[in-house]
Amino acid sequence: MSMVVAWLRAQAASTRSRLIAAGTLVVVLIAIGAFMSTRQAPPAEVVIRPPAETATATAQASATAAPTETGTPFPTGQPSQLITNVKDLVSKFGYPPNTNYATIRIPRIGVDAKVGARTVGRDGLMAAPSGPADVVWYDMGLWDGLGGSPGGGQNAVFSGHVDYADPVRYANVTYRGQAVFSQIHLLSQGDIIEIDYRGQTLRYQVEWRRQVGSEGQTDWSSIWSSKTGRDSITLYTCGGEFNFQTREYADRVIVRANRI
Repeated sequence: MSMVVAWLRAQAASTRSRLIAAGTLVVVLIAIGAFMSTRQAPPAEVVIRPPAETATATAQASATAAPTETGTPFPTGQPSQLITNVKDLVSKFGYPPNTNYATIRIPRIGVDAKVGARTVGRDGLMAAPSGPADVVWYDMGLWDGLGGSPGGGQNAVFSGHVDYADPVRYANVTYRGQAVFSQIHLLSQGDIIEIDYRGQTLRYQVEWRRQVGSEGQTDWSSIWSSKTGRDSITLYTCGGEFNFQTREYADRVIVRANRI
């Protein structure tokens, strides 16, 4: 994915108005560029911040959101080794460390991926997935009214790369190809998404899929809000045209699903 997401938030409560000028909250998501060899990947991070602020440090995950288990060790490749699909990467090198927060399955598009967790700290910085195969869930607990945990009755937010053209550091190889969320634009109402989390399988059914502009009039407050009225999950990745000058995608693909 190569994302720069700008989104508008509704008027904040008075206790938060000093943080959100004119009721606006900006989210910037920068992820990995497309798989074409001519594309260069920008930094892989997400930033949530008021317009006047700049995040300066990587957010540290909370104790509950950052398991210390590293998983089964896999052989390490060579930087010159090129991997071009997620299946080969996982079969040879596994998933990155600390991707045991949950597992996400989307049968309609063949996704069966490990999920890591990132906490959005007061600096507003959110780390993107570590590679093309894994998905990230974001703990937005420090940001009132945003996000939620799987099965918690709010809105659990997940991201994954749409494609990837960069070294995969944990595997010590280079990757160029489609990533785990490359096909979520094919999801439609009624499709099933399963989350294995804390010993139970949570089943969700897609309510809607949207492709929206990264900037402008998109109502991001409703998309990211924790007040969905149901136990929900939201998936997102890049979409639309890729701008080689800015290394950004024009659109975002967003999928909302509700628990069944």
